[in-house]
Amino acid sequence: MGYVQIQEVMREFIKKHWGTNKKCAEELGVTEQTVGNWIRKNPRGILKHAPEIVASKNTTFLQLNGEVEWREHELKELLPIREGEV
Repeated sequence: MGYVQIQEVMREFIKKHWGTNKKCAEELGVTEQTVGNWIRKNPRGILKHAPEIVASKNTTFLQLNGEVEWREHELKELLPIREGEV
């Protein structure tokens, strides 16, 4: 099975604003597992914390929602792509 290179914008968003998944989890009052789930399979879950994120980080709801939508696109459309489809 082949894969296309993706940006993993959700992982980068978390790294930019918190540095680590652990710090993100601590600040938002969730587990590291939850943060990992936002990255790997359920990016929309982070939106539950949107008011807190927008208030404390240099971002807007529009930017946060864009990261979520792009990650959903990555998960749905780009991962995985079977060999021969690329």
